[in-house]
Amino acid sequence: MQRLIVIGGGAAGSAVVGEFLRRGQPGEFDLTWLVGRQAPGRGVAYSTTAEHHLLNVRAANMGLFADDAGGFIAYAQAQGWPVKGLDFVPRTWYGDYLEAVLAREIFAARARGLALRALSVDAASVRGNDANGYVVGTVEGEEFDADAVVLAIGALPATPLAEVTAAAQASHAYAADPWHWPLPRHSPERVVVLGTGLTAVDALQSAARLWPSAQLTAISRHGQLPRSHNPAPGQPYEHQASLLEALRAQPRVARWLREIRDAMQDDGAEWRSVVDGLRAETQGLWRSLDVDERARFQRHLRWLWESARHRLPQQTTNELARLRTQGRLKILAAHIRSIDKHPSEREQLEVRVQPRGAGNVRSFAADLVIQATGFNISVKATDHVLIRQMVDEGVAHADELDLGLIADAEGRLLRADGTPRHGLRCLGTLLRGSVWECSGLPEIRALAKTIACGLPAELRRVAKPASARTSTSSFNAASVSTVV
Repeated sequence: MQRLIVIGGGAAGSAVVGEFLRRGQPGEFDLTWLVGRQAPGRGVAYSTTAEHHLLNVRAANMGLFADDAGGFIAYAQAQGWPVKGLDFVPRTWYGDYLEAVLAREIFAARARGLALRALSVDAASVRGNDANGYVVGTVEGEEFDADAVVLAIGALPATPLAEVTAAAQASHAYAADPWHWPLPRHSPERVVVLGTGLTAVDALQSAARLWPSAQLTAISRHGQLPRSHNPAPGQPYEHQASLLEALRAQPRVARWLREIRDAMQDDGAEWRSVVDGLRAETQGLWRSLDVDERARFQRHLRWLWESARHRLPQQTTNELARLRTQGRLKILAAHIRSIDKHPSEREQLEVRVQPRGAGNVRSFAADLVIQATGFNISVKATDHVLIRQMVDEGVAHADELDLGLIADAEGRLLRADGTPRHGLRCLGTLLRGSVWECSGLPEIRALAKTIACGLPAELRRVAKPASARTSTSSFNAASVSTVV
């Protein structure tokens, strides 16, 4: 019997666990799911209870499984929720769906006799190799033996920007984690949000509701909020096939920019349709770039792509526009030069910025600064216990640009020499450097299906003799809890 361990309880972990359960046969494998401390399925993204935090994907395409893209709509309608296919719904509703669908799949799998443990513990280490198997250690000191391990931990914990002093970090006025803020003792007069992407928008919306009189300032290098979705999807771009052919023929980002701009200027072309038509091919296009071209994209075009690709529901765009019209929200294109304790006696921070294109540095006081610069995927600097151990001990390796872990297109983690490790897979945000498009649900569920279909077969091809296998898993039921 194959011993499989999935690490991570968010959407990526849920998708791959669900696929294993749906496809597994009794006696085929023993599956252990290390969920962590949150409810299975929700992770960071769907743990929010704020109904103004909306999905940025239409409900019609949010089913958890690759062969059931409409599963969320079916669930919502069964609950009597007023949800239509074109709607952008609260993320907390989607978290409810994930919990429900996982509970259903786990119940059905156990009824069929599949061996499954879902445990409220965090993994702290993965050691071993594909010749002798792996051992997964937990923060409680337990160890679980495995023939294969799947990493699905999402983004890494946020770390403060280098420009933030130790004094500012230690204050009650700085939040490195955009999802958990220290509430000021008094209602703040000015809240500064670092970043202008999707995470920053969540923070701005919540701050606007918590403190109706506060002045909000969002700062990023380019000062660009995400673009908005159309009320309904547009028609596909007529010449998408020829555009893709041109991009594949010349894998250089400067050339790609010209080709895409030309396409957007075609008569009748809608820029969103052009961008959306690239999505299914983005992973292949990214992998065709050499490391210098990827670095060039990071420096010059990433902000533009993120703004156009990861769009906002129209109702969110309208809310931000109202805040700006009311004078409550200002968007500033600037470089952060420093954030330190304010010299006054008040519990404030001094934010020093250099506006884009200006030579002078200006400063202002903030009662609360929220770092919302997006996913942290820097494995070289992380203090995440599991990833730190895996990288330090050579079990996994950082991407050349420090955009996650090196892996192939099917999520196999690679050795230092570029060869894949059998039985060690990854999916989700930490594949950014390897495939770029990796954090959206369509990509997550497609790779989850690939792993669930391919990993058991891979293990059978490289089956280890009984003498080479590690011992039976150590499991102390008193130290962990079953969550489902």
